[in-house]
Amino acid sequence: MKKKLFQKMRILNYSSKNVHFKLFSLILVLSTCFSTTRAYSDEVSIANKDPYSIQNLIVSGIITDSNNIPLPGASILEKGTINGAYSDFDGNFSIEVTSENPTLIISYVGYVTQEITVNNQTNLSIILAADAQSLDEVIVVGYGTAKRKDITGAVERVTLEDSPVALSSNTSILQSVRGATPGINIGTQNQVGQTPSIIIRGQNSINGNNDPLIVLDGIVFLGSVNDINPNDIASIDILKDASAAVVYGSRAGNGVILINTKKGKTSKPVIKLSSNTGVNVWQNKPNLLSRDSYLEKYATQVGAASVNDIVWEEEYRNVLQDEGVDTDWIDLVSRTGTIQKHNVSVSGRSDNFNYFFSGGYEEQQGVILGDDFNRISLRSRLQADVTNWLEVGIDGSYTNSDFSGVTANLGQAMVMAPIGYPYRYDGQPFNTASNTSTALERYPTANNVQSPLWGTDGTRDLFDKRNYFRLAANATVKIPWIEGLKYTVNYSISSQYRSLDSFYYESYYIGLPTEGEPYFNRYTQEAIQANLSQANGSNSRYKDYNYVIDNIINYNKSFNQHNIDLTLVATRDYRKTDVSTLSGNNFASLGNTSLGVNGLTFAEIQNNSYDITERSNVGYLGRIAYGFDNKYNITASVRRDGASVFGEDNRFGTFWSVGGAWTITEENFLKPNKILNYLKINASYGTNGNQGLDPYETLSGVITGQPGDIEYAFGDNPSVSEFGIEQTSLGNTELGWESTTSLNFGIHTSWLDSRINLNADVYFSKTRDQIFNRNIPSTSGFTSILASLGQIDNQGVEISLGTTNFKTDNFTWTSNLAYWKNSNKIAELYGDDIDGDGIEDDDISNSLFIGESLGAIYGYEYIGVVQESDAQYIADTGAEPGDAMYRDLDGVPGITADGDRKILGFTTPNFRMSLANTLNYKNLSLYFLFTGTFGGNGYYLGSNPRQNSLQNRFDYNDIDNGAWWTPENQSTTNLSPDFNDSRYLGLQSRGFVRLQNVNLKYSFDSDFLKKLNIGIGSLDLYANADNPLVITNWFGGGDPERGVSAQSGTLPVMTAYTIGLNVSF
Repeated sequence: MKKKLFQKMRILNYSSKNVHFKLFSLILVLSTCFSTTRAYSDEVSIANKDPYSIQNLIVSGIITDSNNIPLPGASILEKGTINGAYSDFDGNFSIEVTSENPTLIISYVGYVTQEITVNNQTNLSIILAADAQSLDEVIVVGYGTAKRKDITGAVERVTLEDSPVALSSNTSILQSVRGATPGINIGTQNQVGQTPSIIIRGQNSINGNNDPLIVLDGIVFLGSVNDINPNDIASIDILKDASAAVVYGSRAGNGVILINTKKGKTSKPVIKLSSNTGVNVWQNKPNLLSRDSYLEKYATQVGAASVNDIVWEEEYRNVLQDEGVDTDWIDLVSRTGTIQKHNVSVSGRSDNFNYFFSGGYEEQQGVILGDDFNRISLRSRLQADVTNWLEVGIDGSYTNSDFSGVTANLGQAMVMAPIGYPYRYDGQPFNTASNTSTALERYPTANNVQSPLWGTDGTRDLFDKRNYFRLAANATVKIPWIEGLKYTVNYSISSQYRSLDSFYYESYYIGLPTEGEPYFNRYTQEAIQANLSQANGSNSRYKDYNYVIDNIINYNKSFNQHNIDLTLVATRDYRKTDVSTLSGNNFASLGNTSLGVNGLTFAEIQNNSYDITERSNVGYLGRIAYGFDNKYNITASVRRDGASVFGEDNRFGTFWSVGGAWTITEENFLKPNKILNYLKINASYGTNGNQGLDPYETLSGVITGQPGDIEYAFGDNPSVSEFGIEQTSLGNTELGWESTTSLNFGIHTSWLDSRINLNADVYFSKTRDQIFNRNIPSTSGFTSILASLGQIDNQGVEISLGTTNFKTDNFTWTSNLAYWKNSNKIAELYGDDIDGDGIEDDDISNSLFIGESLGAIYGYEYIGVVQESDAQYIADTGAEPGDAMYRDLDGVPGITADGDRKILGFTTPNFRMSLANTLNYKNLSLYFLFTGTFGGNGYYLGSNPRQNSLQNRFDYNDIDNGAWWTPENQSTTNLSPDFNDSRYLGLQSRGFVRLQNVNLKYSFDSDFLKKLNIGIGSLDLYANADNPLVITNWFGGGDPERGVSAQSGTLPVMTAYTIGLNVSF
């Protein structure tokens, strides 16, 4: 039998009273309405206060968040009573307490509830901390929002505003959230301004796009994430499973990232300034051979009895040996880069208007010479309630990014001999002590090996500038005659303009010395002028224009214990890209190149090219979410999508999902429960899509006119011809969607007054119709064609544990541990069975194996160094002592490709983990985040072969890995200095533990700031470090997470140290 919360009451002494309430509890409403009466019933009695009773204590104050932003509508309740109040629009409150030793319970949606002991205080400043596990927190779920507790799919939120993560020096917001949530793998950033790779729940496509869809403030975002200032972002919601992501249909197969920017929070304008400065450093430089070690190794290789017996060309004897040159090329191409970031914003709100304006400037230098990045960003966000049925908003942003500059060649620095001198000498007998020249030498080791610094000295220009503009508008109409029904239209338009200019001056093409000529003659003005015919350059202009329009109808109705939310969407987007390029060669007739990239029209040879690409998408969505009694939730969605990149018969696809959730702790059999506060289980199943194609790839390609160089003779005169058309590729109009079907199970729990929060998800997915480039018989006139074939399966588990380890009035320690593991395998490929054994064939040439994971490393198994005693192996294989020894798998003498190769391991990790800790003591906070990637069973390997070959004499330096093999020192770990075998991969584990981020912040007390009387509302000082430590067995430079050898030339992962301040007025 249901009990009524309030029964009939007898009210004495009543009078009429009109009061407006919003977001207030029923008890507080009744208390206010009947404060001058005496009302009673069997269950509730509300009595007027005796005007002659003892005077109670009145407590006033303000409630703010950790950034001193007032929290309107926060609840203040006197513990053990029904006496309460709410904060006003500016966070102020006043309450008359009645208890002898009163305690106030302060609560606000999305924040941790606090209990404050009054202790006769009459004025309180209360700061609430954000609660990442708040069940009533509103999460963006695509074309709408939902409370965390009502979500049926796999959705994660990362809060950035006022969080320690926001103190990072990263230029990309994606870098800031690395390791923050399980199932999201974000690549390292080794170049300033670079957009890192991101994969959600494993690689779904072999050749197609694996990037998730980006949505900005509810509208599909078609620009670069790096065009968004990280300082403007409030939070990020990540949709990982089909139930959550299917609302975006054709492009949601790889997950969806919803970026939510900041808005105004208080009625008074708030001005915020943030500024930091610091340095980028290369923490773990490789240890390369010194001059003496290099010469000893080279002498061993060429069979010289000693270093003094090496035979050099006489012309360079002084340069290379006698002068004792010992150049550290890594030091020459690297540097300590500088960082500075400055941001300002103005924000505020009123009853019917919300505004946010911001501007930012960022400048970073990478650790390699020439790796530079500058960005200027502006943003505005306005939202207004025009009437009680019409809301309108407009957002605008502009970003100017500059990547200009020629970057030094790190890969060349890794292999350049230390005996080469980087600078020219000035015509006198060479002597490093007296040489005054700082001009670069192109060939420091006197052979055809170019200096890694060449081009950074003005002999080449490179200008790369990008401008991005976006304008978005929205309007919501609430239908007045149908409660809960509203129509919203979103429209965004954006454009990007990029200018990429490159020019090689005649001085860039200084040649090798001419035999018999003085060394320095190549640098005379006459010699340089002779290279004008080689000077060249190009101007490229990229224009990208796109728009997105959404029409959304939403109906939300609550009645009794039921809640229904229905959403209908019609959406369309369009994108057009123009690329034009002008190139010019040979400036001999002009006689100079003084105009550089601005003078290409003076070149003797000029070429123009122009390319236009267009694509469009259309989609229709229906979604219904039903909730009953705050216990049971069901969500079902279906979406029909069309994409212009496919052939006419396959342009449309249908995607759907269904999900359910059961909040078990709302059941009576678990009430009351002081140990288990929250328990919800959820499951979802559905399909998403991936376009996986660029425009026009379903069509056959042709080339026409002079660029095709196809001429046909007509008539009797063979000298008379016309340009024709040639088909260059074979189209396939039957290409269709890559579709991903996924199943997800989740459990979410909270224990001991939410001090322990444990969440786990298990998922399974299958991505079918992979788009491959298939080989076809050459009799067709072509060798390959795109086809939809194959299947990739992924499965994994994600676990997150959040704990409050220690909590007092002055000290709080919280931790967040995350674990995630993804396993994928190739279930199907092309369906070939050439050998007729009834088993589908592998694609060995591309390392694709049925039943195995992507990223397989296929090759010869290295088992040690060949020794002189290995006579049989030497006889069977032709190897020499000091070479690499490989396992003979088939027992046939010799090491062959057919019988002795195997899967050695995988480039994919076994599992990943992260651990974040936040410690707060009074006004001081410390945050640190560890991330780790772990191998095991052959997983997460990388090829990092020790460069043991000096066969080209000056081409190779070497990582100092210990004594090499010689007849006198028969090492069992290091190879011979003249070993040169491409079969040797040098595999090693890429596992690591990285201290990814650590920062220390001090927030000045608000009372202290008020005493200064200069208008400062909040002031924070902090120090931050990104990637200061990595623990790994990976050696020789490079980075284990990138899995590349030092000689690859890939720029290193940077360590950043910054100090900064945040101040608001």
